Amino acid sequence: MARPFLYRCPITGNNVQGLTSDDAAAEGEKSRLEMVQCLACGGFHLVDPAKGPLPPVDDK
Repeated sequence: MARPFLYRCPITGNNVQGLTSDDAAAEGEKSRLEMVQCLACGGFHLVDPAKGPLPPVDDK
């Protein structure tokens, strides 16, 4: 069963909900990138569901 998570689309800057599998991370694995299709821009992004939303983009 899929589990929802939030990430920030790097194109639009919007928070977007994605789905990830319930597969447990391997022991010692620091991050697991998954490819998701973005509902905000229609593109594909690599995200780490364990980290949650990305920090706000600094426009400087």
